[in-house]
Amino acid sequence: MKKIMLFLVISFLFNSCKEFEELDGPCLVFLVADADGRERFYEIREDIRRNKSTGVFTYRDEEGKLWSISVNEEGRYFSKSTGEISIEVDRIECGTRIYNERDRGEDND
Repeated sequence: MKKIMLFLVISFLFNSCKEFEELDGPCLVFLVADADGRERFYEIREDIRRNKSTGVFTYRDEEGKLWSISVNEEGRYFSKSTGEISIEVDRIECGTRIYNERDRGEDND
């Protein structure tokens, strides 16, 4: 019985660890273009993780402040930290992988 319980605990811990994907930086976070149409982005390097089930990214900036990028009810992605204004995110590029890319409509063809 003890071996079964130990196996279940180890299995649970192993599966919960797989819920998060640790990403090797740097990653580029592209913001939704302003009215002037210029593409803006910032780079993240520290402590980048992505929740596989929700798609939420968490990372730390140069000052150690924790940030997250998550989706709202309308399916739009925003970057936010405590006490900061939300910034709308277009996409996140980590090496050759692109995450959270917004619907491009006709541009996808």
